[in-house]
Amino acid sequence: MKHLLFIFSFVCLSILAFAQDRVIRGKVTDDAGAPLQGVSVIPKGSKTGAQTDKDGNFSISIAGTGNVTLTFSFTGHKPATILADGKTEVAVQLERNPTSLEDVVVIGYTSVKRKDLLASVSSISAKDLKDIPINNIAEALNGRLAGVTATTSEGSPDANVRVRIRGGMSITGSNDPLYVIDGVQVENGLSAINPQDIQTIDVLKDAAATSIYGARGANGVIIITTKSGKPGRTIVSYNAFVGIRKIARVLDVLDPYDFVVYQAERSRMQGGSDSLGFLNSYGTTWDTLNVYKNYDFVDWQNEVFGRTGINTTHNVTASGGGKKLTFNLGYTYNRDKAIVLNSSYNRHLFNLKADYKITSKLKVGTSSRYSNLNVYGAGVSADNGSSSLSRLRNAVKYRPYTSNSQDVEDYTDPSVATGIGNGLNLANPIKLANAEFRRKTTNTYNVTVYAQYTILKNLTFKSTFSIERNEKINRNY
Repeated sequence: MKHLLFIFSFVCLSILAFAQDRVIRGKVTDDAGAPLQGVSVIPKGSKTGAQTDKDGNFSISIAGTGNVTLTFSFTGHKPATILADGKTEVAVQLERNPTSLEDVVVIGYTSVKRKDLLASVSSISAKDLKDIPINNIAEALNGRLAGVTATTSEGSPDANVRVRIRGGMSITGSNDPLYVIDGVQVENGLSAINPQDIQTIDVLKDAAATSIYGARGANGVIIITTKSGKPGRTIVSYNAFVGIRKIARVLDVLDPYDFVVYQAERSRMQGGSDSLGFLNSYGTTWDTLNVYKNYDFVDWQNEVFGRTGINTTHNVTASGGGKKLTFNLGYTYNRDKAIVLNSSYNRHLFNLKADYKITSKLKVGTSSRYSNLNVYGAGVSADNGSSSLSRLRNAVKYRPYTSNSQDVEDYTDPSVATGIGNGLNLANPIKLANAEFRRKTTNTYNVTVYAQYTILKNLTFKSTFSIERNEKINRNY
């Protein structure tokens, strides 16, 4: 009987182990059998994926053992979708798409058809963005354009997404690309524009494409063209989505007894006042320390970062016009309750793009945006120059228990006296979050007007004037 139980347990453990994440590998070629580099491979329903290497090979990690659908997309080729159906090796052939060669790509102050393009340019259109439930455009670029990565390194609700084109080029200088919206260079252009208002995004990646911008284009250029109105009846549309967020994983920390034993061993190595500080905080004998086996374990990471984040977005647009006047007017509201305790943000975005033909040769227009952003709370890192107030640091290092004498109302950790704080105070993460008041308000105004005169059929003169204003108020207590 014992042998049968052992075999049964071994089989169950094997099945559980097999049910872990699996890796799907494969190769992507064109219709002539040549390998394709830079093909985006994305599992259906996911915002992250992989890209093929120079030999057309890719490797992607998939959770569980169920069926998964992979989508393959590459410029100049028709997208393909396959059902992996438990497979670990797949082979995909992409068919060329001649119609994509007629797509118009924006380069500097002009535009060309893709078939006439010599520079390295990647593009993403409104069709690719419409079904992505995101509020930051940078997140849409990740995994969808070859050589473009987007990462967030901070937990604040308004944390900027760091975009890199073909990696970082400078050690001491900025590696941020140049942003151009409707022909105007702007700073941090992705934070004050809504993805639903974008018509196309063209990413210029080599010297031939970025040379017109000089040194500012050294890290690549991201050119954004917003939607314009079209002649015809006025069309009003409404889009909305709701999403949830959870922390993916937390760091492993000691339970109360192991934590205290570790402090006992460490204090004995230090001796002197360090050892005395331990005795005053935890007890004098091993029998005294054994009581910590009965203390309830508290993982402060789950307490501070374990909330279920909910983000909602509402977008209303009105577009239309006549023979002379066309317009596109939009309003977007974003609200995000972050996973970090006492953190959230809301944003209002207004945009107007209008064009008016005065004569058959003279045309004027405007592209204007207003953004109001309110951020409550802070991220996981301190933004006031003091690492003592870092939520991440305190959530990992603060003692993993509470008691009658040391409950959640204790602000500081008495074990700091034993040196675990590295000379800095440790604060109860929940008490710290409740004791701080932080609110940041940012108002961004961007107004662009232009006048365009057609001199000849293939010769146009255009003059553009733009003004941008940022108002920031940071309240901390």
